[in-house]
Amino acid sequence: MYTKMFIVFFTLLTVALSETSDIKGFDDTILFDINWPGVTSDQLNGEVENEQIILTTAYQEKYQCTLPNIQERELSTTDNYDGPSALELISPLFSQSSCSYRLESYWTYEVCHGKHIRQYHEDREGKKVKVQEYNLGFWHKKHYDTLLMESRTTEKESKNTPLPVKKIDGINLPYLELSMGNGTRCELNQNKPRQTKVIYVCYIHGKHEIFSFKEISTCLYEVIILSPLLCSHPKYKTQETGENEINCTPLDGNPKRPRNMMKMIQENKKLRRRSDIDHIRVEFHPLDLNEKEEIPKSSEVPIDTSPVENFLAGKNCLNGGTGWWKYEFCYGKSVEQYHIEKDGSKTAINLGKFNKAKHLEWLELHPQKRPKPKGQRTQLSHLYSDGSVCDKTGKARQTEVKLKCLDNTSNVNAVSLYLLEPRYCEYILGVESPLICEILARADENGLVENIDDDAVIEDEISTVNIIRA
Repeated sequence: MYTKMFIVFFTLLTVALSETSDIKGFDDTILFDINWPGVTSDQLNGEVENEQIILTTAYQEKYQCTLPNIQERELSTTDNYDGPSALELISPLFSQSSCSYRLESYWTYEVCHGKHIRQYHEDREGKKVKVQEYNLGFWHKKHYDTLLMESRTTEKESKNTPLPVKKIDGINLPYLELSMGNGTRCELNQNKPRQTKVIYVCYIHGKHEIFSFKEISTCLYEVIILSPLLCSHPKYKTQETGENEINCTPLDGNPKRPRNMMKMIQENKKLRRRSDIDHIRVEFHPLDLNEKEEIPKSSEVPIDTSPVENFLAGKNCLNGGTGWWKYEFCYGKSVEQYHIEKDGSKTAINLGKFNKAKHLEWLELHPQKRPKPKGQRTQLSHLYSDGSVCDKTGKARQTEVKLKCLDNTSNVNAVSLYLLEPRYCEYILGVESPLICEILARADENGLVENIDDDAVIEDEISTVNIIRA
């Protein structure tokens, strides 16, 4: 209702709070409620104990605002705590052989607390089960004993020191971080072992489930665990502060509320009345049964084929991925996995290049990959081979690109991408879009469109389209 006024007002309050209090930065989890009580008896008698600031509006109206004392409330809850340390509180997870799981489209993540973290995928062929897995970190009991001694000393020495916080669903939550290392060695990180930061946060309704699992840098992972065990420690418990009242009273005979605010209140009332009238308005129009709706002939509707043509020419590349690694697909050219560093440099791995001869050879070896007859086909498969050499297998990386017609959307330019790694350094890139529907009809028995030559060199500058992973 008072958006503009509140933005200005909160900006002034934020500056004032930062200058007059010992608050570290701006925390949007602390809520304030602004009251306009008018001139109070405390103001007349000068008996206000809390800190105050003077605000002046554009019309030179002055208001004295009394700030709430937030810090006293926060510190009083932790000063007298003399219970178990945070590490001791979560130790039952280590002794109970408890594991948490997170299932994604391809990978399953397993966090066995105090033991190991595993990323794996199972392929079932009849009674046979093939497992592809990576260990992302191990934990040893001697590591726990060392940390336990350190945590007891640290908590006693730093009772009033604020804990680090992580923003989860818009709320800053204090956390306990444990590091688990010595995982499977990573070929993308100078053959160093994988490691994971395990972050435990208090959530009273939690069951030690995995809130998020992501790769924060090459072969370095972060997992957030929601556990109720930490909630018995006051420093880790979410503080329910409610709304902190800020009372603003006029000075020097100024109105109870600023002029601009009153003006906005009046305008809002007018808009509300107009909105109510619009909601109940009913209009009647006579129906002319002789009037016929003109439907344009299909030949008169211009069809823009440039997105398809540019895609087939490799001019419009598709970018996907939402985690640490992203990937780029240029039709008839290449599939690339990459990451942009903070300094702007790019780390890239080629997952395969298109070669017509090798694609045809692949179809001979895998006839089930050939497209179905026209009218029956819903997807095409292409091979992109000769990518970067894989340290794990010693062979070049390769990717099967699956182009699938997606005709149940109103947006003809919508594209969804997903990347899987069913075997070491052998990938499947799924591309689903209405654009593919037209390509299906134009492709020959090998899934290729005649006007695309894999040896052609396209000199046009390649443009990219950012796609959010479905």
